[in-house]
Amino acid sequence: MKRWIDRLEWIQLRMAAGFFLLFIGCVILQVASRYLPGVTVLWAPEVATYAFIWTIFMGAAIMVRRQEHFRFDMLVNRLKGRSQLVARIVIHMTILAFGFVLFGDGTTLTQQFWAWSLNSLPQVKQGYVWLAIPVSGITMMIYAIANIRDDIHDYKRKEGELTP
Repeated sequence: MKRWIDRLEWIQLRMAAGFFLLFIGCVILQVASRYLPGVTVLWAPEVATYAFIWTIFMGAAIMVRRQEHFRFDMLVNRLKGRSQLVARIVIHMTILAFGFVLFGDGTTLTQQFWAWSLNSLPQVKQGYVWLAIPVSGITMMIYAIANIRDDIHDYKRKEGELTP
């Protein structure tokens, strides 16, 4: 299962990087079109915004996997043994619940806006933009569950219940 989750993270990281490059490219196009007479790129601001949205949501899920998300370590780092494990599990369960809300509400929003089109690119549906929310939510849930499993495994190994 760890290999599968590592592969998922690898794919998601590449997606985030690709959307970030698209964002940078669109911003460069916007700036260049201001200084090149006769060149108008009407779609660049909208595509840049939506690429940035995908970058942020994919990056947020990756940070959950790497446990580098926003957190308060002061309390958890002061705890030891079983109480530290319980605190970590509570944190992961909170993230799991947040991912569940992202997935559920994101799915509803994606369905609601699927038929709408982008203003400057009418051939592209807005549902593709909103899809970033449930994708991020489901991967956050997967990563939170994997983190719980890893923390329990590490705790047992430290307590001598498992051999390395």
